[in-house]
Amino acid sequence: MATAEGTRRLVARSIERGMLHPGNARVLGRPGLACSALGFGAYRVGGGDKEAAHAAAIRAAIRAGVNVFDTSAHYAAGGGHGASERLIGRTVAEAIAAGEVARDELVVCTKVGHVARGVARPDGSVSVNPHDGGSEDWHSIAPAFIDFEVRESNKRMGTPPDFVLLHNPEYFLSHSLRHRTKIADAWDEMYERLGEAFRALEALCQEGLIGSGYGVSGNFLSCMFSTTGRSNLYEALALDRVVTAAAEAAGSKDSHRFMQVQLPLNAIESSASIGRGGAVPEASEGDCTVASRMGLGVVLNRPLNAIPIPGVGSGDWGRNGASHVKLREAKPMGTVEALLKRILKDNMGDEAFSSPDGVPLQQMALRVALSTPSASCCLCGMRTEDYVQDAIAVLKAPPLAPDKVAHSFQQVRAAMEELGGMKRGLW
Repeated sequence: MATAEGTRRLVARSIERGMLHPGNARVLGRPGLACSALGFGAYRVGGGDKEAAHAAAIRAAIRAGVNVFDTSAHYAAGGGHGASERLIGRTVAEAIAAGEVARDELVVCTKVGHVARGVARPDGSVSVNPHDGGSEDWHSIAPAFIDFEVRESNKRMGTPPDFVLLHNPEYFLSHSLRHRTKIADAWDEMYERLGEAFRALEALCQEGLIGSGYGVSGNFLSCMFSTTGRSNLYEALALDRVVTAAAEAAGSKDSHRFMQVQLPLNAIESSASIGRGGAVPEASEGDCTVASRMGLGVVLNRPLNAIPIPGVGSGDWGRNGASHVKLREAKPMGTVEALLKRILKDNMGDEAFSSPDGVPLQQMALRVALSTPSASCCLCGMRTEDYVQDAIAVLKAPPLAPDKVAHSFQQVRAAMEELGGMKRGLW
């Protein structure tokens, strides 16, 4: 399992080799685990006909000094429930056997919540896709389900995960919204359920089935969109209440093992950094800052896949199933993507021209995201070795100054409004 000494050793080695700028060496919360500012997001790896390429990308990331690997029981490119965990576990073991890395140098995270298809519905679960052609996908944070899933994750990966995160527990709030439950009642029950889940996770930590601690991957109050694509309020998690539930589960505010929050952030969805007080006064300060002040590790996701602003592009999930805005170089470049690239390039100044052809959009977007103040690590989907090369280029460059990051985010907001975007309920 990851240790402070082991992770510091890897980070120091990466800096010495010139693979990691010292400013991109971070610390992941209270355990004091050192980490690279970009981590390997394993959302669409594992199983399928591209698994060999995915494994090669994992090995390339390890050799490049990336030491955070984030997966979920729910993630796969094929092969069903747990395929991503199995690939991560197997490939990490091969890298260790080859002498490329030691287990105590890597931070391995997984998530629980989504129920495997074809199994009996757990007690207390809620439907994820109630209107999706009649299919039923279930979600649960019941203690018995968590206990079972964490034990299975240990088997699939062949190692205890360093962190286990509840995967979008706010699906319960989406369920409550569909049933027109009053928000106060829905929130009260949400935190009761979280408290029960945290007690199960505390016990699994004590048993040694989780190496360092646990957390939540979700959409907190400062995030603009909910997990169903609506503007976020009813379905949001309030970070202070989440941490209070963890303290009560452990019996002490000082002894709980709630140590990590994971939340979306990209050039369009930036409110976890700069807040959205115009829409939700309680979220005038971004949850990145709030979490860091609480001593929590802050992990960002979806830096290259943004939900469009209504009125600028059609929506996602609950808004007619349209795709994300993909912050990647393309020919021809879409209008929104080209505008975002121009804004990021202007804010980076001369740093945007560090290569003859300039910096591609995906590298600009990654650099802005990982430079977000208070961020410990930003997850990047690195399904191919080409994507790993993008990560290497960004990790070698110094992080941007906080004022450049904030200005980039504010400029993108202004541009979205000029394009006819509807900010009501968002920021």
